[in-house]
Amino acid sequence: MHTTFGKFIASVCVVAGLVSHAAADTWGPAFSLGPTKGAVIGTTTTFIPGTPPAEAETGLYLWIGISNGTSGLIQAGVDQDADNSYCGASATEWCLSASYFGIGGQFDGPYVAVSGSTEIGIAYTLSGQTWTQTVTVAGKVISTLTSEDGPLIEGGWGTGTECQQNCKGTASVQQYLNSVIYLSEPDENFPNTLGVGAGVVHTPMETTDGGQTWTIASITLPVYTAPPGNDN
Repeated sequence: MHTTFGKFIASVCVVAGLVSHAAADTWGPAFSLGPTKGAVIGTTTTFIPGTPPAEAETGLYLWIGISNGTSGLIQAGVDQDADNSYCGASATEWCLSASYFGIGGQFDGPYVAVSGSTEIGIAYTLSGQTWTQTVTVAGKVISTLTSEDGPLIEGGWGTGTECQQNCKGTASVQQYLNSVIYLSEPDENFPNTLGVGAGVVHTPMETTDGGQTWTIASITLPVYTAPPGNDN
């Protein structure tokens, strides 16, 4: 991810289900949860980013994030910049990687180019204090990254559709399939923390263990048009 400190602050607010307006950024409709009464300790999802805009922009960033008020932001996803040569992407492809932003700055795993129809597996797993991001395509691991935030106490989970500089928005819907969120303890109130942006469509949140593990079969984010005034 190519980002700024403003993105990190705004992203924490988005993941926590709050509304934020960071300077030089605009945000598409989101699906966001949190805070939980315990901690977020893992998540998995399958992400289909959709077709990127026909004219490459700097910059459009789509990601699934977890964080809390004191942690960094774990945020694997796809990027589109005016020049995507850093990952070898064509004009019809995204740059995909694991990614993390915290006090030490921005850190990215290896990048690969993917089409908009690619089914991207994203898993964030916790062992002790160490988070591991694992990004897969067709069962093959293509990007990994670790960070040291420990259990995300009173943490949140959410999607990010972020525009910076001359970004004009997205060109197609985004999908998150079979998303699973793992908590440190049961939290039957977790669905009541849900914030949903205009046009976001999703299936109900479901649990089979009293609220410690939550599953959302489908989340669809609409096409987003950025408002004028952000150099766009």
